[in-house]
Amino acid sequence: MKNLIQIIRSVLPLLMIVGFAMVNYSAVAQSKVKVENVKFFMEDDKLVITYDLNKAKAKEAYEVTVEIATTPGTKIRAFALTGDVGPNVYGGKYKRIVWNLAEDNVYIDDEIVVEVTANPMDQKAAVEAIKPARSYTGGQKSVGGAMLRSVALPGWGNSYAADGGAYWLIGVAAYGCLGAGLYYNNAAYNSYEDYKEATTAGERDQLFQDASDQKDMQNVLLIAAGAIWVGDIIWSGLQAASVNKKTAAQSKVMVGSYYDPIAQAPMITLRLRIK
Repeated sequence: MKNLIQIIRSVLPLLMIVGFAMVNYSAVAQSKVKVENVKFFMEDDKLVITYDLNKAKAKEAYEVTVEIATTPGTKIRAFALTGDVGPNVYGGKYKRIVWNLAEDNVYIDDEIVVEVTANPMDQKAAVEAIKPARSYTGGQKSVGGAMLRSVALPGWGNSYAADGGAYWLIGVAAYGCLGAGLYYNNAAYNSYEDYKEATTAGERDQLFQDASDQKDMQNVLLIAAGAIWVGDIIWSGLQAASVNKKTAAQSKVMVGSYYDPIAQAPMITLRLRIK
């Protein structure tokens, strides 16, 4: 009996350490998924919520829930939700949830907070809820930041302002024109150097014409590169300003209440003010 007690005393700490390590590993493994880039905006009488479900495990389903509240903390219950919400939502970018305000008899006119939470379907009860991602205004953009990005790489500022898109093609066009312009500059220089060393009149005329044509092509390409660069800097600034204006208009929400005689119940109302 004493030997059995000694064995239990020696094995028990090891079992506790192993058990703690397994629980800790499970919690870490399940907490890698992140809800990021939550934004919202109005489309007619619908509130559209977009988000990314990053670092999700392959083929692992999540239950996504949405909480909407006023900035003071009054919760607004949304029932008419469709899209990437509820059970069986998989990881990925550009997820979209649509709340039909008209169907819920809701209108908006004050600041609101939108929270999106994702929990694994298989071990939801055993895992602490993942910290929700929160969006207050749908995402303000720095006009100066967008323009500086386009100075470094045309199209980068547009991608920043629009949260994605194939704007990198603008950078390809700008740097392509710049590289081709430098190529023709070098070709024109070489042709002119060969012209100065040519021995026959026919050869000299041809080399001089080549140098002149290459110089003209160089000028066209460098002007095109400059036009793309400057145009995109201005465009990215205007694009960021437009996003900020739209975001500010879409974040004005006022909450009220009234008694619905048909439903025989008090109802919550929201109204959106678009300036």
